[in-house]
Amino acid sequence: MSQSLTPQLPSERRFGSLFTTVFALFGVYGYLNGWKDVYVYSLAGLCAAIMLLTLVAPQILAPFNRLWFQLGRLMGRVISPVVLGAMFFLILTPVGLVTRLFGRDELRLKRKGKAVDSYWIVRKDDNLPAETFKNQF
Repeated sequence: MSQSLTPQLPSERRFGSLFTTVFALFGVYGYLNGWKDVYVYSLAGLCAAIMLLTLVAPQILAPFNRLWFQLGRLMGRVISPVVLGAMFFLILTPVGLVTRLFGRDELRLKRKGKAVDSYWIVRKDDNLPAETFKNQF
């Protein structure tokens, strides 16, 4: 049950199929939106060339596959911390400041005026029906 921590490089056929589909979709989009014919025909030619390479000699696409894979890993290393940092500083920090501003203590860590040995909350209702203990998780 060992699991590799390094991601596996996809096959050249999958890489070629992906870019064939991408260039075909861009070509169709350009055709439907009235792009110049030279752009649409260039995309169609590129799509056909990559499809031919994918079917006949996919090993030619190996350097491009590795380059694309490394670009994705680099982008993941850069974008992930940026997005998580932005979420923290733009969402969680203002929420925390507002809750402190209004004096909310959701964890009940500050006891008003009394020193306590425990944070245990005493329940007032001791007569709970047995059905309330089902499906706890």
